[in-house]
Amino acid sequence: MADDKKKSKIDLKARLGKSSMSGAGGAGVPVPLPIPGAAPGTTPIPDAGDGASAAAPARSPSVRPPVGIAPPPGLSPGIPMPPFAQQKAAPPPPKPTAVQQTIKVEESEVIHQERKRAQKKVALYGAGAALLGIAIGYLVGGAKANSDVGAKAVRTAGDLEKEVKGANEKLRELATKLEDAGNALKNKQFPEQVITDLGGLVIPFDADQLGNRIGGVALPTKYVRPLVTYTVKVREVNDSKDKVKNFLSLTKVPLDKYWKEEKEPVFNFSVVFSQDGQKGTLAELVPNKEPFPVGKDWPASYTIMKVERSAQGAKQAEKKANRWVKDALTGSDPIAIPVAPASVAAFSSEELISKLFAELRDLRRIIEGNKEDPQDSGGLLKEGENLADELRKAALAR
Repeated sequence: MADDKKKSKIDLKARLGKSSMSGAGGAGVPVPLPIPGAAPGTTPIPDAGDGASAAAPARSPSVRPPVGIAPPPGLSPGIPMPPFAQQKAAPPPPKPTAVQQTIKVEESEVIHQERKRAQKKVALYGAGAALLGIAIGYLVGGAKANSDVGAKAVRTAGDLEKEVKGANEKLRELATKLEDAGNALKNKQFPEQVITDLGGLVIPFDADQLGNRIGGVALPTKYVRPLVTYTVKVREVNDSKDKVKNFLSLTKVPLDKYWKEEKEPVFNFSVVFSQDGQKGTLAELVPNKEPFPVGKDWPASYTIMKVERSAQGAKQAEKKANRWVKDALTGSDPIAIPVAPASVAAFSSEELISKLFAELRDLRRIIEGNKEDPQDSGGLLKEGENLADELRKAALAR
């Protein structure tokens, strides 16, 4: 037992002596351990032989152990020992291996990709929901718009029905006025009141009004085409009505004169003769300046209005004419022969009346149709009645 203790003691000293060697102080010189409470960086100087000792500054902030010799466990060179026993510090966590780092990176990349996929899905779902909402809104809005347009078309059909009926009433009134004018002319009376009435009578259905009524309204074609046709014909009737009114106004003076002269005929024209060189004798129709009655004595001479032509042009000039009785038809003064009124009436007043009757007849046929033709469709009035019936049916869908 004693030998064992002695051996252990020697071994401990050997170890202590071996571990306390200082590389800076030389071999065999022990390095004292730091004294608790001493200032860092100072070490006690061993006795130099005179029994005095003093603290001297260290050459370096810390004392490094010699190369190849580790400091005692728990001790750090240059750091003073705590007053109590030094506790063993907890070892640092082990560094992750390359495999673990690779797994971590790979897992992070996978998570990152999954997050991207999730974000894309969320964006797609959001966009799909938005598109679905837009589609539903469009369908609902479109259905409502179609419903609104349909309701507007129905209302418009009802309004147009009333307007077509109103236009037809004016057409009937116009046809009556034209008939009255024709009857007055047959009775050789001028229809002055008809002219006044025609001036204030307008068929209230034109292209501008139709465009305002059906603009933006989805009316079926079976209504639009008859409406356009009806509108065009109404415009033609309005134009023809104005022409008839103007024509009547222009014919008042000649017609009144004609009817008056029918009761007391007068000579309005005469024929004069002239020689055309070696070719022969010519007759010329000229108006009498002052017509004279047929039933009274005819004057031996009277004034005619003869056209004279020159380099400056043609103009009417008054010429004294001798009524032809016998012998030569030409002379120094013009020889005139009165023209029978009935023979020239066809080229003046009667022709004028015929044209006026034709205008009245044609306009009435546009409105009422040709009543003498059994195959006639009935004119614009009949078209308006049919159109009003169709519009009324469309309005009943309200």
